Parts: sequence; structure tokens; C-alpha cells
Amino acid sequence: MEKKLKKRPVEKELKFLADFELCGVLMFAGLYFATKFVMDMDLGEKPFKLNWISFYPLLVFSVIVMEGSFYWRNKLKQVRRQKALSNMEIGRIYHKLRWVNVILLTAYLPAMVLAALAGEDLSGRIAGIFLYFMAVIEQINYFHVRLSYETVNGTLLVIEPLKKLFTGTGKRPHLRKDIDAYLGR
Repeated sequence: MEKKLKKRPVEKELKFLADFELCGVLMFAGLYFATKFVMDMDLGEKPFKLNWISFYPLLVFSVIVMEGSFYWRNKLKQVRRQKALSNMEIGRIYHKLRWVNVILLTAYLPAMVLAALAGEDLSGRIAGIFLYFMAVIEQINYFHVRLSYETVNGTLLVIEPLKKLFTGTGKRPHLRKDIDAYLGR
């Protein structure tokens, strides 16, 4: 039996994606600081002192998701026939951003090793690794293979997109298609 994916009209879907990505950044930042406050239980001098080993991947995750929100907002403007960047301009910009993201993601790996060797707080390292993997997933979702959430009859599918990633049967994301068009592929 073939699975039927739930579809929204294009304009509603684009608005949802643009807004959802922005809300996701705010939600993760809020959860980060709330969890940090509760975990640290530091009500004295420095209740929100940043732990860079966990804050840096949150920052990278936020940058990647904000790029996604901007992309979907631009696509929404195109659909509404408002002033927007062309697909070629988007391809040019995001071709560069893709590599900036890779550099930002790669820079975290030696920092994580140094933090482990220096004996940084385990909770900070665990949070950092979790946020780092979230950033990597977003990078893959936007620039390599579409891992977006799929629903069948209102049920969220999580395993299906992962199967597509590991079997190489996933679809190219829209953003990647714009980059490929810019590169002449």
C-alpha cells in the first residue's frame, strides 16, 4: 500500500517553513538558557555565564536554521510575486554559505577534543554534541539530502528520511537545486 503524504498549498507551506525555522531558533535558544540555568543552579554571581563548548554549536545551528528561514521567506515572496532574489542569486549566495557552514562545523571538532582533554563539564560537552549533531542534520537537510519531516495520515515519519539518507535515495533539497543551477550542473 502506497503511503500518502499530507500536502498543504504551496504558499501556506512556504510560510509555515519560514516561520517554523525562525520559531525553532528561538525555541532552542530558550531551551538552552533554561536548561543551563536549571543545570547550573547558579543563582548567584553568574547565572547565565556562557559555556562556549555548548553555546558555539547552538550558534552554528541557529545560523544554519536562520539561513533556511531566509530561503523559505524568499521563496514565499517569489510565489506571491513580490520583490525577491532570483534563484541564481540565491544559488550564488548559498553556494558560499554552504562552505562557511562547513568551516564553522569543522572548527568545533578540535574545540570539543580540547574541552574533553581540559576536563570541561560533562553536561556542557553532552549538550554541545547534541547541538552539533542538530546543526549537522540541518546542514545535510538544506544542502545535500532532504530530511524534512514527512507525515502520513497525521503521523510523523522519522525513520523514512533517515533510510533515504543512508541508502542514497533521498531527494535533493530545493536549495541544493538552486545552487546546482547557479553552478551550471
